[in-house]
Amino acid sequence: MMISAFQAVFDVKLKTILTAGLCAATLAGCGGGSDSIASKIITGGQEPIEVSPATFAPPVPCPSMELKSNAYLIRNYVRGKEDESEGLLYQATVEDWANSCTQQADGQRLMKVGLSGDVTPGPAWKGGEIVLPLRVAIVPGGTGAKPLSSEVLTVPVTLGESAPAEKWTLIEEKFTIPQGQSVKVVFGFDEGRRR
Repeated sequence: MMISAFQAVFDVKLKTILTAGLCAATLAGCGGGSDSIASKIITGGQEPIEVSPATFAPPVPCPSMELKSNAYLIRNYVRGKEDESEGLLYQATVEDWANSCTQQADGQRLMKVGLSGDVTPGPAWKGGEIVLPLRVAIVPGGTGAKPLSSEVLTVPVTLGESAPAEKWTLIEEKFTIPQGQSVKVVFGFDEGRRR
């Protein structure tokens, strides 16, 4: 009686061990197979693709961007009809902006700046090309600091008579920020003497 009870417990334990072993072997086989399948899916059956360590590098910090006060809008009128709605040729606005930076070998940062907005024709517009003047300045921190660089960039926009508003975009990747400098980017329309 004692032997058969012992035998029953032993049989149950043996079945449990065998079942666990078979499951582990099955899962190991599946795991091994899944690695090769995943590899084929990821690489399409070709050699592994090399990924640059720069892909996983933290982003390079970029300076903040600041729209210069009263420089987000241009209104151009027919001479002698300034500030009259029927004399409006067009108006342009700055609406969106962004920047991104990359680290250079010499420690400086190269900055790409993107600006965009709209140009809307007025009642007096007869169609043609408009050239929007945008100033981008790299200014060091502190009050009254002189810009490290300041440049007027032009954006040509073709606008038909009675056309709907036209979107404009400017992307420039030529601004350099010196190593260790704390700066901000100040931008906006610059009409020069007309203002």
